[in-house]
Amino acid sequence: YIFTGNSSVVFLCKEATDLILIHSNKLNYTMQGSFLVSLQAVDGATVPPIAETWLEVPTQYLVVRLGERLEQGKRYQLFSSFTGELADDLAGFYRSEYTDGMGNRKVVATTQMQAADARKAFPCFDEPAMKATFAVTLIHPPDYVAISNMPAVDSWQQQFDGETWNVTTFQTTPKMSTYLLAFIVSQFDHIQNDSGKVLIRIWGRPEAIAEGQ
Repeated sequence: YIFTGNSSVVFLCKEATDLILIHSNKLNYTMQGSFLVSLQAVDGATVPPIAETWLEVPTQYLVVRLGERLEQGKRYQLFSSFTGELADDLAGFYRSEYTDGMGNRKVVATTQMQAADARKAFPCFDEPAMKATFAVTLIHPPDYVAISNMPAVDSWQQQFDGETWNVTTFQTTPKMSTYLLAFIVSQFDHIQNDSGKVLIRIWGRPEAIAEGQ
């Protein structure tokens, strides 16, 4: 089981530097030209050329060394495209399985980011003190449903390599730590209560929801 993803990380340079360290664990990157990532300026600053990129596996960092320094007070965007294994290891973006009432094996793609496993789902500054907003889009089979921290704002079908997939986008989250981010792709059903100011949904296996468990 393999998942693919794209990540665009927008960050503010607090101090001029020619080195970017971003957490990454067990992700395989598609080259952006000659490097693992690409870099763009958000505020109209000059973009330093990338000199080299590499994965520092023991410390779980993706390292970007630049030919010139980033400008203090300017924002930049780091883009990457990657794949990872949807393993059954209860870490990051992982696979869980169950058997339905008909004896069929079902797969759930879900997340456990705490304490420091968001870096196994996508490259990020995976420190609790470094908070950010997250704009999540999930591409999944049409007979599966995608959920995340925030309500879905749009969903449509799109062809990829001759196959039809659903694309679901979600509202941008409030500023928060990476370990609080969650997303799930499953065939779960739900019950809900929206009588108050907060919409509450409980998701579970369709049989369990139907039986009121």
